[in-house]
Amino acid sequence: MVLAGPWAIGQELVTEVKEMDAIATDRPDITESAQITPVGWFQYEGGYQFSQSQQTFGAQERRDRHQIEEVLRFGINTKFEVRAVINANTENITGAGILSPLRRTGIQPVTLGFKYNLLEETEFLPQTTWLSHASFPFMVAGDYVAQLQSNTVFHEQRLMLEKSLTDRFGIASNIGFSGGLNGSNGFIDAGMFSFAAGYDLGRDFGIYLEYFSEFTWGGNQLYTTPYIDGGFTKLLSNDLQLDVYAGVDLSTEFGSRLPTNGFFFGTGVSYRFPLAAYLKSL
Repeated sequence: MVLAGPWAIGQELVTEVKEMDAIATDRPDITESAQITPVGWFQYEGGYQFSQSQQTFGAQERRDRHQIEEVLRFGINTKFEVRAVINANTENITGAGILSPLRRTGIQPVTLGFKYNLLEETEFLPQTTWLSHASFPFMVAGDYVAQLQSNTVFHEQRLMLEKSLTDRFGIASNIGFSGGLNGSNGFIDAGMFSFAAGYDLGRDFGIYLEYFSEFTWGGNQLYTTPYIDGGFTKLLSNDLQLDVYAGVDLSTEFGSRLPTNGFFFGTGVSYRFPLAAYLKSL
């Protein structure tokens, strides 16, 4: 989602860097941007997040996670980009059913995928893009290896919508589902929904507020975990953005079937550069 503005809806491909719209990023919110990385450009989006979650049922498990997040994006043409997601975690898990604190460190299954733009924004229609991801159990490291011996490849699909309402204000939404492509997991056993609003504060500062919910199917039951989060972005240049954000779990307040307590916060940086032009010049 574009968070610092003006919002880069309807981005045009041009050869002169100075004529390009400001960088459009997927971070820091959950709502992925409907924008495509410019043709021939490489975009790096990385950051750190701390999260804490605690079950309020059963063993009362508490999980503290430190996560290094990285998203790598490359524009193939005006409608298509390829991408990779690499998350490295350190988790500390405690609870009534755990004799001693469990520490887990490693790289989660690497995710590869693409975005494809379906519709450009018009006066009445939002920018509309499809995202497809696949996470591979053999592309993993550390303590996560032993947990992924089933060799199940997981997929995620999202429809992303984004619309600027004024020169400074815009909204975006994602609707998605996920599951296993093989193994015992169902093809669709989880999903998500998000809605975010962003505002350009001027002086290259942006602000956003977001609601999102994660869904899981267990038997005939649908379990949801809702969250609210918000944050700020700052453009240091047309191609460089900083961010900071925080959010909280609302499942107890919303009366979810399996309520949890938790919060998260983080910060990050996003940068893009014309990789294809650089390689051509070598």
